[in-house]
Amino acid sequence: MPEPRAIDALTGLTLPQGAPRRGLPPLVRFRTDDPGLRARYDDDVLYYSAVWLQDRGLLRLYGPRALNLAPLLARAGYATDRGPLPAPRLRHFKRYVIAEFALTTPADRLILTLDGRTQAMAILHQATDVFAGLNTVYTMSQNNDPDWIVDWMAHLNRHHGAEALLISDNASTAYPLEHLLERLRGLDFLKAVRILSVPFRYGPSSAICRRASQARFLQTGIANTNRDLYLGRARAVLSCDVDEIVVSNSGASVFDAARDRRLGVMTFPGYWRFAKPGRGKPLHADHLWIDPARARACPSKYALDPQGVVGRWSWMTHSLESLPRSWISGAPDFWFAHCHGISTRWKEGREETADTVDWQIDPALQALWDKRG
Repeated sequence: MPEPRAIDALTGLTLPQGAPRRGLPPLVRFRTDDPGLRARYDDDVLYYSAVWLQDRGLLRLYGPRALNLAPLLARAGYATDRGPLPAPRLRHFKRYVIAEFALTTPADRLILTLDGRTQAMAILHQATDVFAGLNTVYTMSQNNDPDWIVDWMAHLNRHHGAEALLISDNASTAYPLEHLLERLRGLDFLKAVRILSVPFRYGPSSAICRRASQARFLQTGIANTNRDLYLGRARAVLSCDVDEIVVSNSGASVFDAARDRRLGVMTFPGYWRFAKPGRGKPLHADHLWIDPARARACPSKYALDPQGVVGRWSWMTHSLESLPRSWISGAPDFWFAHCHGISTRWKEGREETADTVDWQIDPALQALWDKRG
């Protein structure tokens, strides 16, 4: 049985010096000439990870969207430490690419040869036993305060029955991952915790690129790595961020609701909630305030049964790829409070505001906190 509380790491494969770099997707344009800001775009990673799917006899490599690099990926030489591999089947998705090989025997290293240069990365073997049968929360995080993560998980356990947590940590510098793992080990309701170190560029914000979301590959590439590596046997998976508090007006569990859906997946919208400024570090429970000027719904998040009808579909940030959200919406019962102050301020539009004169207490959240904590 794999260790249920551990830290794993990805190393990836990159373009060799002198090779052409990944161009921007169609219609995406830089708003800036600043080379430091432009460098947030991932133009040189070929693959993030390699996972051997023993039950399906497949080896999968997961990388950023190929774009102009597709011919280069197709002509590269692939091998494992056990011997050469045939040319891959390349599967192109909206934000990432998968290179797929038939492989029935285990191997430890993937070896790629390109333009006469060779590099290698570890092949990860499925660890789906870690989260088997558990209500599991999945997120990507960078430098989020451990107090916020603990607070967030306590809510999801108390209100929805969360039992396990998988974090893809995107190059946090505020603390060692061992420190975060130790904090999470203190939550006695968590039956499994894994932190996957993901040391790649997340991608540009909207201030750097027009249509910036199309130039951010990491989040979906890693989500689908984790679908195959860890989460395939979880009871249900909730995909949301540390600043998102999932609410059910009826008191139902989001995990149970997803499993009860015909397709085994459910989306739900978010609405901004605010904490009054000037009171020190905000916590989730401080976010009781509605700003009428920002009442429009945020993009959805979702929960799913990974063993359900569409559990193996491509996982995106806000839903499953090519699956209309209106088919699987859990609104109005399910929604999430998007906590404005739970932020490291990496994205524009999350700055504090002193203009609170029109803010109103959310009576539903106030009643929920009073009743259940």
